[in-house]
Amino acid sequence: MDVFWVGLTATLIVGLILSQVFRRTFDPFAPIWLFLAGYAQIYVVQAISYRDYAFRVRGEVVTTAANFRSFWALVVFFAVYHSGVAKKIASKLPAAPSQWPTAMVVGLSPLLVFWGLVCSVLSLRLGTIGGEESILVQFPMLMLVGGVILLVTGRNRDQPKPVLTLAGVLVCAAYSAIWMFNAKRSHALFGVLAGVCAYYLPRWKRPSMPIMAVTGLACALSVSIAIGWRGTTRYEQSVNGFFQYLSEFNVSSILVNFNLKERDEVDPDARELVSKETEEYGGFLLMMDTVPHKSPYDYGWSYMRIFSTFIPRVIWPDKPLYGRHEWVSAWIAGSEFPRDTYFTGPAIGVLGATQLNGGGIATAIVMSALALIMRTAYDYYRYYAATPWAQAWWTLTYFNSWLMTANDDPFVWFYYVYGYTTLPVMAALWIGLRALTAPAQSSAEWAPSAA
Repeated sequence: MDVFWVGLTATLIVGLILSQVFRRTFDPFAPIWLFLAGYAQIYVVQAISYRDYAFRVRGEVVTTAANFRSFWALVVFFAVYHSGVAKKIASKLPAAPSQWPTAMVVGLSPLLVFWGLVCSVLSLRLGTIGGEESILVQFPMLMLVGGVILLVTGRNRDQPKPVLTLAGVLVCAAYSAIWMFNAKRSHALFGVLAGVCAYYLPRWKRPSMPIMAVTGLACALSVSIAIGWRGTTRYEQSVNGFFQYLSEFNVSSILVNFNLKERDEVDPDARELVSKETEEYGGFLLMMDTVPHKSPYDYGWSYMRIFSTFIPRVIWPDKPLYGRHEWVSAWIAGSEFPRDTYFTGPAIGVLGATQLNGGGIATAIVMSALALIMRTAYDYYRYYAATPWAQAWWTLTYFNSWLMTANDDPFVWFYYVYGYTTLPVMAALWIGLRALTAPAQSSAEWAPSAA
């Protein structure tokens, strides 16, 4: 029966994709697709690949309940996402700026690119930088923000600027390459997704199927290269070592990273290495098996970090890490291995997080909230899709839907980087441009044309 629910979850996802393709309304830059990519990876691919493990460690009852949860949670998400409520909310929000003064935004871009580049490079030395100084290198995303602004400006279909287009492409590509070297898969992925999106949105086009296939391959490669480089002992941790690693990169590692193949050269007797507990699906099963029977709910206290993260400890020295105690408590109570209060690391995925929040009720509430937030942001963008501000903002926002599925809570993306890098810059631009120019006129329903 457990496989039945996994099959229904996969059918829902595939059915939605096919319906959009056949109706010619498929927009690759809609947030739902990256959300579903992460969701399918955890609750379809991992659920199938790790079935034997799940039965052996958590049992058939827990595994079936978890797979049923993943199915109905997606039904709730779809119902809210397609309900039309978000569109009504988006239509009531203040209009986007209508103008995009080239001199103003282009003058800002070099500062953002330089600051972000410095942060990206200095982050390699975090081990030798003190706590106070490390705050200064927490803004690498500004490099990508600057690159997207250049690219959106250069690709303007009424006044194209090839030099700015080239500069924007190079900055986005450099950002992805730097973060592959830094062994951070998320940032490497952001560079690819943002670059492609910023290239197409200003022309009101979507990439062709071959381009989307190439983009998907580039995303898979960037993630796999970053993961493979992380912690490797076979190569010198230097630029020369990285190029040697690239020259010997095993493409089959992509299958390993997508949980379609077991990792080679792993000692089968090393239980912690062969266990799937620290994969997202394994963490979800642990939470289903443990909370609240062996460890308490956190009742959503983890979401307080959306606010507390931005209050410096200089002002609030004893600031708690909300939800941390309950998270660790669940791992100690339900893990296959001994864990202590200093345990850190594995993500539990969106459904593991909502189980920890409050079980089925919390799952329904959080999945509804995520669907509403995602769709409202997307509809707001579509109302003002002809404006460069909306194009830049959406390019830097839509890929966060992927992060909602694979972290310790679905709002990590906000306080991880977005809330103190992208959001302040785009908000400041919105305020400044709205003060100088008239608000944009909202358009009717918009869908990108084929490239």
